[in-house]
Amino acid sequence: MSTGPLNLNDADFWSDPRRTRGEIESPLLDAGRDVLLFDAPVVVPIDVQATAPAQALRVARLSTLRDWPFREHAIVVGVDLANNMVQAALAVEPPDRPVPPPEPASDRPAQVGMGSETFTIDLRQRLELPWEPGRVQARLIVGDQFTPARTLELKTTSKHVDPEVERFRAEQRLKTCVPALMPAPDVAGLSYARDERMPPLPEGVGLALSAPRLCVMGADTPCTLRGSFRLPVLKRHIVPAGATASGTEALRTQWAAESARGRRLPTAVVPITLVGANASYGGPAVWRLVLPVFEALDFKGPQPVGIGTFSLDLRTLSGFADEEQSWYLYGFSDEAFSGPLPVGLTRRPRTP
Repeated sequence: MSTGPLNLNDADFWSDPRRTRGEIESPLLDAGRDVLLFDAPVVVPIDVQATAPAQALRVARLSTLRDWPFREHAIVVGVDLANNMVQAALAVEPPDRPVPPPEPASDRPAQVGMGSETFTIDLRQRLELPWEPGRVQARLIVGDQFTPARTLELKTTSKHVDPEVERFRAEQRLKTCVPALMPAPDVAGLSYARDERMPPLPEGVGLALSAPRLCVMGADTPCTLRGSFRLPVLKRHIVPAGATASGTEALRTQWAAESARGRRLPTAVVPITLVGANASYGGPAVWRLVLPVFEALDFKGPQPVGIGTFSLDLRTLSGFADEEQSWYLYGFSDEAFSGPLPVGLTRRPRTP
């Protein structure tokens, strides 16, 4: 079984997760650059273990460790690959003390040198993972730093398989259940049309995002996020033919006004989750999108694949424009990942 970036065997995560710390961090400290490493077991035996431990090792300049403290800014993101559901949370328990506002950069004493820190993260607890067989792809984010994903397989060691349970799960995976679109199609600034400002459509499976580097709060100009995607589609998210097809009621009710204007119903829908990290304390912002696919699906691979584009005004997302701050935006859907996308929010200077 191949090991990850911390050279740990699966058993080490439960018995000695810091076993390799010394040998790995020494050359990184000597190199004098910021490095974030994240590792997790390949297999988690859920009938034997009660936790899904991951390990983080951070080597960074002292100024980075001070300005972006791990407990206040490290975000762990997990994608349930069977259901394309994304969870994000602070990687470790936040401090139980009020976090003071950051000092202005000019008031901070200069810090030189390097430091390191390591943390054990219980993915089951932080991501509220259902303790059942499945595959979870997890990664770590600190501001504009992110790690490669690690895929964990949650499985039982028992050889017994209940055929009724397996039959039920298979039926549910195939049963049509198409969610309503998010945002709703009548939200101001939302469009599914492709234009020349859209990022290029990924050649393979993927997600591409673009946005203005700077947005002025209160201005008439929208802060437009644009996206192009070529993504796997869950079979239960395919819209079947027939005006009364069961499992599509929510979408059809929502789309009624668009249909009256002559717009055809989507072929399928795709969930995309935006995760926002910023310099403020309080954990990640999570915005769940459900977007339409209008073109015919590609059925050549193991999963159907749909393509689409969208644009929306970031200011319509709850909490995005509440205060002046700089965001790092990341996009997730199935195994596709995009980011970081920096977007700074500011105001025009006041004038008499």
